[in-house]
Amino acid sequence: MKKIVLLCLFIAVIGGSIFAQSSAQATTTIKGTLGLSAGRISVVSGNIIYYVRGLERFVGFIDGLKEGAQVSLDGYATAPTIEGQKDRLFYPVTLTLNGKNYEVGSPIAGNTAFGRNGKGMGPASRGRGR
Repeated sequence: MKKIVLLCLFIAVIGGSIFAQSSAQATTTIKGTLGLSAGRISVVSGNIIYYVRGLERFVGFIDGLKEGAQVSLDGYATAPTIEGQKDRLFYPVTLTLNGKNYEVGSPIAGNTAFGRNGKGMGPASRGRGR
């Protein structure tokens, strides 16, 4: 019985440390031209297309935020899911446009667009459906 408990504890500790290492992401900076690719806002940097999540909320509110603008974004990029794939998702935290910095938040950092509890904007997160 003790061996089984120790084995389960060992597996839980190893699994937790592997998960902690894989979920930690480093901040990435990309610079490029803002555009549309496959109907989504993107930034082309080098030969990689970054699909920028959540930036559509600021179109019309930030002067100069339009197709063809030169931008710099700090945030989190996903790794390609397929070997050799050049498209990636990008979750911005800050946007630099025309020499001005804007805090745009990030879904990874618990942005309010995903609900205060991070579980989305479904009925339960608004206090209904209990």
